Amino acid sequence: MVINQAPEPGKGVQQDTCKHATSEIILIPQPTEDPSDPLNWSMSKKIIILALVSISAFIGIAQALANQSGFFAQAELYNKNPIQISYSISAAIAGLATGPFIWTLLSKSVGRSSCIFWGLLGTLGCGIWSATMTGTNDYISFVISRWLAGTFGSAPSTLGAGTVLDMFFLHQRGKAFACYTLCTLFGTQIGATLSGFIVEYAPWPVQFWWTVGLEGLMAILVFLFLEETGFSREGNARTYAEPPHSWLRNRVATFFPGNPVSPQERAGGKHNLLALCLVAISPVTLLAGTFLLLTFGWAVAVATLLSVFLQTPKEEGGYGFSPLQVSCFTFTNWVALFAAQVYGILLNDRIPIWFCRRFRRGMWEPEIRLFPVLLVPMVLLPVSLGLFGAGLQYHLHFMVLALAVFLGGFCENILIPVTINYVVECFTDYAEEVAAILNFFRLSLGLTVPFFIKHWEEAVGLGWVFGMMAFLALFAFSLMGLLAWKGALIRQYSVAHLRKSEDGMRLIAQREVMAI
Repeated sequence: MVINQAPEPGKGVQQDTCKHATSEIILIPQPTEDPSDPLNWSMSKKIIILALVSISAFIGIAQALANQSGFFAQAELYNKNPIQISYSISAAIAGLATGPFIWTLLSKSVGRSSCIFWGLLGTLGCGIWSATMTGTNDYISFVISRWLAGTFGSAPSTLGAGTVLDMFFLHQRGKAFACYTLCTLFGTQIGATLSGFIVEYAPWPVQFWWTVGLEGLMAILVFLFLEETGFSREGNARTYAEPPHSWLRNRVATFFPGNPVSPQERAGGKHNLLALCLVAISPVTLLAGTFLLLTFGWAVAVATLLSVFLQTPKEEGGYGFSPLQVSCFTFTNWVALFAAQVYGILLNDRIPIWFCRRFRRGMWEPEIRLFPVLLVPMVLLPVSLGLFGAGLQYHLHFMVLALAVFLGGFCENILIPVTINYVVECFTDYAEEVAAILNFFRLSLGLTVPFFIKHWEEAVGLGWVFGMMAFLALFAFSLMGLLAWKGALIRQYSVAHLRKSEDGMRLIAQREVMAI
């Protein structure tokens, strides 16, 4: 079968010479005839690799936030207040925010799979370190261990974006990114939940021991089954050596440095620090990153400080929750995440494909990806922040806070995979770079909030702290609306050799468009 090369934007392709997923959907990108092409792998193999990367990302995040409900127990040991103990979470988030830049650059030399494997082993070691910091004077060492744990744990949550792009076609990526990203975000929820149950019935170091076991299990599974998804495809800037066919030699080549599974050529010096910086300052990246900064950043703040708000004694204006009650409260986040997962699986591909067919005559453009974000979250996220602030200021029933947390979590878990998917599809040669940059934007505000929220509260009151967050979130959605409206023009202001995308390619067969 003849495979046409990718057309220039706006020109389309002749669908009768292209491979199709169905009679309606044209495969983008077009797979080669090589069975080792990840696009040609069976769906079961793709799902196994996606699951390995997603669960590794999940545990990398979960272990970083594993002591989220144990602040008060550790405060007594270290003679610190709960806010000071929360700095250990901030240190872990700092590692999660900055570590991706290290892993992105390192993966160009040793491969993604190797980084994920050694990152898992690093988090395992840091988990043991944290669990043994049980002395009164171990506070500083404990915080350092959490920073390193976040740095190591960030590897799979960064490098999975490139894996998704390598294995899945355009019409499948919405669901794939939703599964991968929401599995990652689930790590932020389970850490807080299990933390409360553990400190209620067991010593606080157990918060870290359960993560050590899961990290060890995932390291074994990754070593046994994870494969590199890089492939030498026509038009790509990267060339890959063929991996060994022997299982043992393949494992050695995949996971140990000095073996040829990483890109062998980098046209024009791509995939280096300069490329990372150029992607970071591209207008599309800056707008999308600011959007995440002003939306998800507040979610990190709420998640980090919720335990403090709920466990503060009633006479001091809190709710007097025990760690166990805080853990039960966090099941609200679980429900929100599962609801967002259903939303993403059902709509993240369907809405763009429908819009492409109905309003673009079957021609694809990346901005179509953004419409699921502009439906429900734009309304509900500011409402949830305002409701949360009002609940705290007027000390409303904790179920009001639960409703606000559910609405906010639902919206924030919707917008992350869509935003990452969109920017990745604007720079298809730089998936890891995009993931690292957007991850930094997503976490940087939440990292700093615990250090200034007390002064912010004293200046304007707790209600208006979250009220101002709501107005800033509305402003952030205006940036996303600008991208949806003028994104094609804005993309032209990126460096020319970076902006490789699937813009202008025909996704819907011409005969199906004519039938509308």
